[in-house]
Amino acid sequence: MNWWQAFPAIAVAALLMFLPGLVLARALGAKGFASAAMSPLASCGLIGLAGVVGGLVRLDWGLPSYLLVTALCTGLAFLLRRLIKGRIAAVAPASVAPTVQWAAILGGLVAGSTLIVSRLLPAIGKPGNFAQVYDNIFHLNAIRYIIETGNASSLTLGKMLTPDAGIAIYPSVWHSLAALVSQLTNNDVFVSQSAVIVAVSALLWPFGCIMLVRGIVGPRVLPLVVAGVLSGGFWMFPFQLLQWGPLYPNTLAYSLLPLALLVLVGLFNAGRERFLDNLALWSFLLVAVAALFMSQPNGVTALLAFSVPLIAGAWFSQLRARIRARAGFRPIALVVLWGLASAAAFLVVWQALLLSYDNWKPSRTLPEAVGDVATGTLLGGGETMVASVAAVLGILTIIWRRRGGWIIACGLIAAALYIVAVYMYQGRFRHFTTGSWYQDPYRLAALVPLFMIVLAGVGADGLVSAVRGWLRRIAAKRSAGRRLGLPEFRGSAGLYAVAAAAVFALALSNVVEHYHGPGLATVSTKITKSYSFVPGWAVSDDEYALMSRLDSTVPKDAVIGVNPFNGGALAYAVSGRHVTQYHLSPEPDAGLREIAKDITTAQPGSETCQLAAKDHVHYILDLGSFYMLNFVAARAYPSFVDVLKTPGAKVELVDQQGAAKLYKIDAC
Repeated sequence: MNWWQAFPAIAVAALLMFLPGLVLARALGAKGFASAAMSPLASCGLIGLAGVVGGLVRLDWGLPSYLLVTALCTGLAFLLRRLIKGRIAAVAPASVAPTVQWAAILGGLVAGSTLIVSRLLPAIGKPGNFAQVYDNIFHLNAIRYIIETGNASSLTLGKMLTPDAGIAIYPSVWHSLAALVSQLTNNDVFVSQSAVIVAVSALLWPFGCIMLVRGIVGPRVLPLVVAGVLSGGFWMFPFQLLQWGPLYPNTLAYSLLPLALLVLVGLFNAGRERFLDNLALWSFLLVAVAALFMSQPNGVTALLAFSVPLIAGAWFSQLRARIRARAGFRPIALVVLWGLASAAAFLVVWQALLLSYDNWKPSRTLPEAVGDVATGTLLGGGETMVASVAAVLGILTIIWRRRGGWIIACGLIAAALYIVAVYMYQGRFRHFTTGSWYQDPYRLAALVPLFMIVLAGVGADGLVSAVRGWLRRIAAKRSAGRRLGLPEFRGSAGLYAVAAAAVFALALSNVVEHYHGPGLATVSTKITKSYSFVPGWAVSDDEYALMSRLDSTVPKDAVIGVNPFNGGALAYAVSGRHVTQYHLSPEPDAGLREIAKDITTAQPGSETCQLAAKDHVHYILDLGSFYMLNFVAARAYPSFVDVLKTPGAKVELVDQQGAAKLYKIDAC
């Protein structure tokens, strides 16, 4: 299959991310650009909610359950707004014609998407390729698990690894979306996963960046085009997270994060224009938290971190205003109390989202870490100097206007989190600040580009304002009635906006491609190596071909003994046949250890045979001793690797492709 053949799956993934949420957004009172901006947040929140509700009431995951929950939530939203309609303040329309606004949005979106697609698709190779690295074993099997069981609940997705757990929380929105794409397009889990990768990375991410900048600076052509173009110019995000891990749920959460921040911009009146009423903003805040949490909880932590400057600014402004007005003890005390309450709530939630993982060591000196942020060479990668220069222009614009300091503060927070992760040694402070991200510098580095893009958008707005002011001053110096000597344009302002957006997008895309190209080329090469069947760190061509026949060579009720470290766990994602382990972790329990130790030489009636019969382990998938991770744990499965090298092994060869073999156990 080529990418043109996969286009319907990509289109379905995009529609599932936008259309149901658009219906809910309209019901919650969003109009114009705001309704479009809120639709992915609403859609992902609905996907997560539909999965949880379906798991509780035993409603299988699929398009009917997704649409049913969408219809119910939309109805409740209509009812809520009707009940309090008279108390909702109207929102003024945008300050420019819709044509101009959407020309800028689409111009930036096309430019950013094109930059990402032109790198991402060749790097992946074919839609059926997949990242042959650690996390993807779980992700692919989780998609298959949702399809097979019909359960897409974030409360129980982890039961795939720990079936006996009552509640096994794992954020499921990514996997639920990919499962739905597979169901609707009749593609396998690999093509469906690739479709979601492209839809999220090349559409949702640039769209979110553009919409956040739109909410801050208003419907200005150049800032929106700049945001769109730069969204495709950072090697760290989204490209690096698609290779490192791969961190797909994090990619989704970070792509939704700009839209969640847009809600905060509205709540704190931090933008140039008001775009949603208060009821809609509070409603979308709940939706945003739900969508982020069920995509990847550290998205909520990031939202918390970036909310601090806005909350602190609002608190300080209120306190200063009441002190200057000599409002008295009680009004001032109330402001102090709500500030303390906010801080306490922040600490409680922040602490609850911390994770115990703490294996990362310092990797950069302090000057190197600071330089990484300034130049975009995060973790020693390629420079992003165009974005850095534009961000500096944004900082100067904010200082000049004395408005928008919270954006600089958010950028500093993202930088500080990264610096702590790569520079500081393990300890309480590093755990408290970065524990929600597993203290992983890759996840934290991926937060840095967002506010560099926002600052660049503000800088573009400042540049436009400065040029306009300069032209006005020139005009004012000329005699009355004289013109600047420029031709007078007549016709549609929208047409001029489209033309300007196209010219800006093309010019900026070429500049970004030229100066950011080395870093993008490096990460593209890393993606190609990770997604290749040669050497096939998890699965080679022969192994995949053998796995694809398992649904015809292995009975449906049988379980296949596998060593997950040589890729055997992926047999479930490929064929739907159950395996003894679905991921490289957790470690096998005592029963599986006994089976994996000597099942091929066990005697009928032995404890090993009884355990195998209880777990229905009747086959072995022998993929040899080439391990994707050469850990000690990889050697805990002697009966599942190089089977015929075991003296007296009682097995029957069922199928073979190259060195990959499928055996039926005859020992018992």
